[in-house]
Amino acid sequence: MDDFIYRYRFLIGGILVFIILSGSGILIWDKVRSKNATKENDQIVALQKQNDTLRAQLSSTPQVAGVSTENQSDKININTADIGGLDKLPGIGPAKASDIITYRESHGGFKSIEEINNVKGIGDATFEKMKDMITIGE
Repeated sequence: MDDFIYRYRFLIGGILVFIILSGSGILIWDKVRSKNATKENDQIVALQKQNDTLRAQLSSTPQVAGVSTENQSDKININTADIGGLDKLPGIGPAKASDIITYRESHGGFKSIEEINNVKGIGDATFEKMKDMITIGE
């Protein structure tokens, strides 16, 4: 047995050195990988903070023409909205939006949201879909 170890000592030594170096390499690779993961996590957290800041800034800016602010932020003012704002209403396209603007200009604005039924092509079914989304302002 001693003769076997003596004869193959370089081979056994080489295998042991290989095992030690491989293990060290794996440990180093794992440290580098975890360090990169930590950097990526930090970047994600920073981006989330920027996103939250931008959302806060956007929510505090005034809304587009035709959309009331704060107390009725989700309602479209049919007395002031442009074609783009009116086009967001269900059942209203650019042509109907133009008809709404023509009607309000010729009648001095809407006195109630129900008056939108007087616009040609807008009936009770369309009004029912949009009534919770529109306002005439204060």
